[in-house]
Amino acid sequence: MAKADGYWLPMADVFSLGVPGPSGNENDTYVADHVVYKVNNLLNSGSIVKLLRKVLMHNLIFPDTAYSFHAFAGFDGRTVQPVIVQPRIANARPATQIMIDTYMAALGFQKTTSVGRFTNSQYEVWDIVPRNVLVDDEGDIFVVDAEIKQISK
Repeated sequence: MAKADGYWLPMADVFSLGVPGPSGNENDTYVADHVVYKVNNLLNSGSIVKLLRKVLMHNLIFPDTAYSFHAFAGFDGRTVQPVIVQPRIANARPATQIMIDTYMAALGFQKTTSVGRFTNSQYEVWDIVPRNVLVDDEGDIFVVDAEIKQISK
């Protein structure tokens, strides 16, 4: 279906997305002029459906760094990895934990006893630490990567 609808990116072509950037446990990143592409190996989420749910929650909580679906990458008949794209925050540096804590409080989240973990009545968000949160020259905060789950009631 991805091939038929033009959403297939052979793994050999992922370097055409941009310059390889920092990679983590679940994403290889490719940096372009205005966006960052993330090729997700599903290691943390376990399935495409779970990843897309996390993306939707991220977009609700952090709309300034909302993800969009770009394509599926992979090797024919062997792997499928979603490729999501996010705005690139230019001229930014890692935020301090104090900046992050203040920002999350402004969004209505409470700190937990674990650094970088926050909750509100709907969501638990963690891994909100300097490597995943940027601050630009104007002092605006941008969460570029977070782990999120909906709190069951």
